[in-house]
Amino acid sequence: MQAQNLSMAVRDTNLTERQMLVLRLRNDGRSQEEIASGLGTTKQNISAIEKMARKNIEQAENTIKFIKTLDAPVWFEVAVGTRLGDLVGMVYERADSENLCVHVRYDGVALASRIRDLAEKQIRHRVVVIGFEVGITGNGDVLVR
Repeated sequence: MQAQNLSMAVRDTNLTERQMLVLRLRNDGRSQEEIASGLGTTKQNISAIEKMARKNIEQAENTIKFIKTLDAPVWFEVAVGTRLGDLVGMVYERADSENLCVHVRYDGVALASRIRDLAEKQIRHRVVVIGFEVGITGNGDVLVR
């Protein structure tokens, strides 16, 4: 039954059945050695399968991020040195000033947290250290690229 569910899901993903099986077993706590032994292959092969599966997942996530950017009518650049608190204010100002009737769906604390999560490598100690762009979607979500 589990193999049948795995096969049905393969049609809806960019993962192979083998990749899904390896990821499921790794998620269940099995080591690469245990999986290799059970499947009659090498640890190196399981490692390669897992690595490719994770790469495929990352590409799928990046595709979803791109599609979301298509729904973001407001984009603006954030300069190095901008403080996170100031950036939160900038997001609200842009949403209001663009006359798009867009309501940012986060309060100040949640918005700061969202931006920090999305721009984790570009923000250090609540200050922008690498410039990036912020987008506001039609439904009030905030994106970073």
